[in-house]
Amino acid sequence: MPITKNNFTHVTNTELEGVETSSFTVDFVNAMNAETGDLSTGSSTAGLEATRAVISQFINILSEGPLVESNKQKTYTVRTDSLGTLISAGTLQTDIRALNGAGSVTATISSATVTATDIAIDTANVVAP
Repeated sequence: MPITKNNFTHVTNTELEGVETSSFTVDFVNAMNAETGDLSTGSSTAGLEATRAVISQFINILSEGPLVESNKQKTYTVRTDSLGTLISAGTLQTDIRALNGAGSVTATISSATVTATDIAIDTANVVAP
């Protein structure tokens, strides 16, 4: 059968950044949709920005997804060659949990987890733009 646009399938993983990328999901355990304050103004509801700042002190964030799973989870993409043991050694998880009660987060995130993941499209749970 000749390949046409109707039957073409690309089954390999492709990195378009020019470097290998890795993704991880932060499960805050509690909803973070109210944590949209500005960290630079001293907001007490800047949990999402505070989390971004914690991650950025170790590694550049290439992309981040929306809040999902009832506003409790967020996925970030970073360069694999810079990730090292930040996830396996628990460094990111420990530092994100340390934001709990530090003044910039109202939601309780003391049990937040960080898990390496692959990016996939779950068509049963597509997040509408």
